Amino acid sequence: MSARDFLASVRREVESHPGVNHPLLGRLAQVPFTREDYLVMGLQHYPLVGTFTTYLEHLLLRGPDSDAKQWIAKVLVDEYGEGSEGKDHAELYREFLAACGATPGQELKTPLHPAIPSFIDEHLRIVTREPFLVGLGALGPGHEWSIPRMFTQILRGLRRARFEEREIAYFSLHVEQDKDHGRWLEEALERLSVGSEAQAQVRRGTQLSLEARARFWSGVQHKIVRWRQPKTMHARPQGAKGWEARETEITLEEYRKHAALVA
Repeated sequence: MSARDFLASVRREVESHPGVNHPLLGRLAQVPFTREDYLVMGLQHYPLVGTFTTYLEHLLLRGPDSDAKQWIAKVLVDEYGEGSEGKDHAELYREFLAACGATPGQELKTPLHPAIPSFIDEHLRIVTREPFLVGLGALGPGHEWSIPRMFTQILRGLRRARFEEREIAYFSLHVEQDKDHGRWLEEALERLSVGSEAQAQVRRGTQLSLEARARFWSGVQHKIVRWRQPKTMHARPQGAKGWEARETEITLEEYRKHAALVA
C-alpha cells in the first residue's frame, strides 16, 4: 500500500474508533452538564495535559534523523506556549479548572480513576520502549488526529453550560493547533510510512493510544456518575478485570512522587 493510501486508511480508523467517539463525549455534546460536572471531568483530564510534552521530549531524543525530529520539535514549540500568549497548555488548563470552581492545587490532590495513571504509563512505555514509529503513531494519529474531533464535542457542551470563550481557550486552541499539527505529521509520515513493516508500526502505535483513550474516557465517565450518584456506586461490577477492578486511587501529586522514585 502506498504511504498516502495507508495514512488515509489510518485516519478513517481514528475517526471511527470508540476512543474518539466515546458515549461520554456524545452526551457532553448533546445533554446539559453543569460546571460541577465539568470540574469532575477536568480534574481527571488534567494529568494528561501535563504529560504530553514529556512524551514528545522522549520521542524527540529517539528520532532517527533531523527530518524525523522536525515535526516533534514544531509541536513542542506550540505546547510550550507559542500562540497562547506565552502560557503553556497546563497553565491554560488550570484557568479552565478555576472557571469550573476548582481551588488552587486541587488538580494535585484529587484522587484519579486508575485508568488515568494507566493512560500515562502506557504512553511513557510506548515512547521509551517501542520502536520510534510506534511512538510516532501514538502521538501523531493517536493524539493529533483525534483531539480536534473529541474537543469539538466537548466545546459544544461547554458553550451550552455558558462558559466564556476565554475560560475554555485550552480546548478551542487545541482544535485549531492540532489541525496544523496533523498536517505537519501527515507530511512526516508520508515519507516515513514506506513498506509494510513501517506501516504496521505506525498502525500499532495509533491503536495502542486509541485503546488507552477509550479506557480513559470510561474512567472519567465512571467518576462523573459516582459524583452524581454516590450511593449507587459503592460496588464494583462483578467480573471486572484490569484497571476496572483496581480499588486504589492515587492523586497526581502521589503519582509524580512515585514516577520520580522509579525514574
